Amino acid sequence: MANDPIDQLLERANTIEDLSAASALLGWDQETYMPDGAAEARSHQISTVSAMVHELYVSDETGELLEKVSVDDGDWRADFVREFTRIRDLSTKLPIEFVREMSKARSIGQTSWRKAREASDFSLFRKELEHIVELKRRHAEYLGYRENPYDALLDLYEPGVTAGTLRPVFERLKEGTRRLLEMIEGSNDKPDDSLFYSGFSRDGQIEFSREIVTALGFDFETGRVDLSAHPFCTSFATSDVRLTTRVYEHDLRSCLFGLIHEAGHGMYEQGIDERYRRTPLASGTSMGIHESQSLFWENTIARSPEFWRWAFPKLQKTFPDQLAAEDAESFYRKVNAMKPSLNRVESDELTYNLHIVLRFEIEDDLINGRLEVGDIPRAWEDKMREYLGVVPSNDAEGLLQDVHWSFGGHGYFPSYTLGKLYAAMFNATMLEQIPDRDAQVEKGEFQPTLTWLRENIHRWGKAKTPTQLVNDVCGEDLTEAPFLDYIESKIVDVYRLG
Repeated sequence: MANDPIDQLLERANTIEDLSAASALLGWDQETYMPDGAAEARSHQISTVSAMVHELYVSDETGELLEKVSVDDGDWRADFVREFTRIRDLSTKLPIEFVREMSKARSIGQTSWRKAREASDFSLFRKELEHIVELKRRHAEYLGYRENPYDALLDLYEPGVTAGTLRPVFERLKEGTRRLLEMIEGSNDKPDDSLFYSGFSRDGQIEFSREIVTALGFDFETGRVDLSAHPFCTSFATSDVRLTTRVYEHDLRSCLFGLIHEAGHGMYEQGIDERYRRTPLASGTSMGIHESQSLFWENTIARSPEFWRWAFPKLQKTFPDQLAAEDAESFYRKVNAMKPSLNRVESDELTYNLHIVLRFEIEDDLINGRLEVGDIPRAWEDKMREYLGVVPSNDAEGLLQDVHWSFGGHGYFPSYTLGKLYAAMFNATMLEQIPDRDAQVEKGEFQPTLTWLRENIHRWGKAKTPTQLVNDVCGEDLTEAPFLDYIESKIVDVYRLG
């Protein structure tokens, strides 16, 4: 038993992280292999472990240890104490009864959502979602806020971000999106992406997608891939990272880009400094930064012309009949076709942000009581029509497409747009420091790119805050300008507007 308070605190953190990993493993199994009939038992198991973690954080003994701890500035353990204290402060605001109730509701909600999605019937999920929304309103009250209860939930995923700071960013992105969509409409050479809706075998897609993420740098010695209703990445340790994807034989892009996206998350987790293992520092610093890593690989790299000059011959070999008439250039243009669509995950880089704005506005209204769960279907339809000009024909195409609300992830969605902005900023800086990066990609050389990300972003885990990390890497605060410049340049290329 350690005697130094900092060592005792680290031991306690190790126990907490081990329990959290066990809970995450239960959740991963629930989404991949668990039989439906085990849902109730699993909800109790996850609830029990979550309560144990909560109790370790909020106990008087933990508080006494924190009062005794003294760490010199510059010691990585000072960052550990800061992050541990932040989590404890959040945890002490939540009654243990609430933690148990929320954990159980999340587990039941995810099973209910999956059944509702399969049946395309929101009514099968409505009751559970009403309970979750009521709990999230209480959650915000427990955490506290200055102006907007939704800010308390946003802060869980992106510390320091508020609805007030997001709205002007979203307005500028909406304005920029409208301007760029008008440019696309003016093109007389629009790529036709109907190719992707022909038949592509399930096994062929999985094999090719695994080959690609292996080449990018995802380590299968410390990771694996399985199938789930909604693609995700979860990590139990830097040496145990799990990805999931889904396969549609009528759409080649879903499995491929979904897995590349999740591999971006996975490579972030695999690249965190080992000295942070079994502490709160051993994960991404925020959901926005995490999304920047997945979106960077999915869009900046895997939707570039250089990438497809390298990858297309391999894909054509996997699907020779379907791709006989294609070449790398035409395929690149097709994977970058941009037009309003129903599904967030499978939408293009340009219109994706509008899907996030829609969810952000609905969540803000829900948490503030301006909207009730029963009103979501109409609100969803109205906003889809206004922002994207398309309307879902059923619930699976619409408000049941995402898993996030089923686990109480209100406040999560804005991180996706923040990820796009961070990714563009990091990319601009990377190209200044590795000017031949694109030439390397064209040759299938991805290690220099991954090494740069490891050195500048991955290894730090939560040792740096999001704001600190962005400023250290890019020398400026968050801005949407690099993203709008990047996507406009791609549109000019893809739609031959130059």
